[in-house]
Amino acid sequence: MGILKALILASILSVSTSLTVINPAVAYPEIPQTGNAIAQRPSQNENRLPPQVTNAVRQDLSRKTGIAPGQLRITQSSRQTWPDGCLGLPEPDQFCTQALVEGWRVVVTYQDQTWVYRTNASGSLVKLDTAASQTKDTNNLKPFPIPASELPPPLTQGIIFRAISSGGFAGLTYETVLMNDGRLMRVRMGDANDSSRSVRQISPQQLRQFQRLLQRNSLSRFNGMSYPAPNGSADFITVTISSSAGTTRYADIAQNNLPQPLQQVVQAWNQIITSAR
Repeated sequence: MGILKALILASILSVSTSLTVINPAVAYPEIPQTGNAIAQRPSQNENRLPPQVTNAVRQDLSRKTGIAPGQLRITQSSRQTWPDGCLGLPEPDQFCTQALVEGWRVVVTYQDQTWVYRTNASGSLVKLDTAASQTKDTNNLKPFPIPASELPPPLTQGIIFRAISSGGFAGLTYETVLMNDGRLMRVRMGDANDSSRSVRQISPQQLRQFQRLLQRNSLSRFNGMSYPAPNGSADFITVTISSSAGTTRYADIAQNNLPQPLQQVVQAWNQIITSAR
């Protein structure tokens, strides 16, 4: 009997050791490391300035200043909710829809100048916030309308550009015109004998470059405006320039304070005057 009990006990132990214990399944929460990274990506993308908004801001500022878009750096951008359809910057007498507009606040820099823009979400509407911007383009030089009686006649056929200068010590008035064949003609107005007439020529390349500049920096934005000399100034020359797009007047001593697109046209014109043969 003792031997039989021992055999039975050994059999029981053998069966028990071959059994596999199955624990009940327990659902543990996922460790949120990768989950957080995925959740953060949408918010990072949402806070990234869309390329179309970047392009719209750069193009608008380039048109206003004459600075190439590639030289304008976007240094800050943040999502904003603007109070109305005018992005909180209404023009005088402008009607603004009274609805919140999702958009962007964009800061642009060039050298030591800073511009602040407000845009809608897509960049189809951009507005320069002049009060928040820090620029040095006009030095408080404020234009005023040229009296209608002082406007020169429109350009005649074949003339690309005209400059009428008057004043200075002598008080003489000269008219200089650039023809579409590159001829540069200068006459003294009021000279009955036409004794001071001069005819020179610029190269075809100079002519094309100047025409492209006039297309890019159109005088239409400054049409009918006069940029005067500072108060108390003396011995300055008043220059009235005209293209097919418009007429603008400025004092020569104030030309460095003109808006940059206009200043670039004046500088290019002065270079033509000095380099023509």
